[in-house]
Amino acid sequence: MKLKQSNCRRNRFGRVSLRKVQFLAIAGALLLSVLVLLPHFGAFADQTGTSNIQFDAQTFDFGTVDEGARINHTFKVMNKGNSLLKIVDAYASCGCTVPKLSKKNLEPGETADLFITVDTSMKQNAVTKTVNVSSNDPKRPIVEIALKMFVRNQHKGLTESAKAKILTDENCTSCHVARGVGAFGIDLYVADCAMCHGPKAEGESGPPLIGPYDNATYYNHMKDVLVHGSKRTNAMPGFGGESGGPLAQKQIDSLLTYLKELSAKRNKK
Repeated sequence: MKLKQSNCRRNRFGRVSLRKVQFLAIAGALLLSVLVLLPHFGAFADQTGTSNIQFDAQTFDFGTVDEGARINHTFKVMNKGNSLLKIVDAYASCGCTVPKLSKKNLEPGETADLFITVDTSMKQNAVTKTVNVSSNDPKRPIVEIALKMFVRNQHKGLTESAKAKILTDENCTSCHVARGVGAFGIDLYVADCAMCHGPKAEGESGPPLIGPYDNATYYNHMKDVLVHGSKRTNAMPGFGGESGGPLAQKQIDSLLTYLKELSAKRNKK
């Protein structure tokens, strides 16, 4: 009689399946392979790496400067990573600040110049301008650079040409004119006026615009200033169309209505 062959082997722990032995042998071989290759995977990861944007400084203080001066500073941009750094853009908080990069693609260890110019016309007292630099750095995709200064002489001695600059120079019109095209009321105020006179018209670099608009004399005075400009300072040009400004009379009237309502709300508090 022929006996059936068994797939089990006997050892001191009893009967063990042949398939189990084969499985354990394969698992052991795989584990050994992983242990051998693990250092190589780590080295590969180090080689792929990432970009790492760094600056020699992220702030610069010009100290005290005269209004109307064009001032500049150069920051050093470095790639401290081990992969190509791609700088997407450098953009400023307003048109008076212009950043320029000497190059946008930096290999590991390379350095570029970030040259920033600030036009201090129409500025006064403590001023901070910012530039944002965006790149493919995964940890710091956007880095803010700050330029600080104290601008003296608060529009003193500002010439007529500098006054007209607000309405003609591209860097100035981008903030004081272009944003308010076709806007009325609060939208127009936020677009063209809030930067100088504050979000609630309580004054910042420019004087407050809160006042007794129910008084006909005061109302007409403010209307004349908006249309024709201020006779007391060259910092405020005429924004009305009849003075060569960008605003139609309906827009001027909507600003006055908004300021009147804003003043009334403030007086009720």
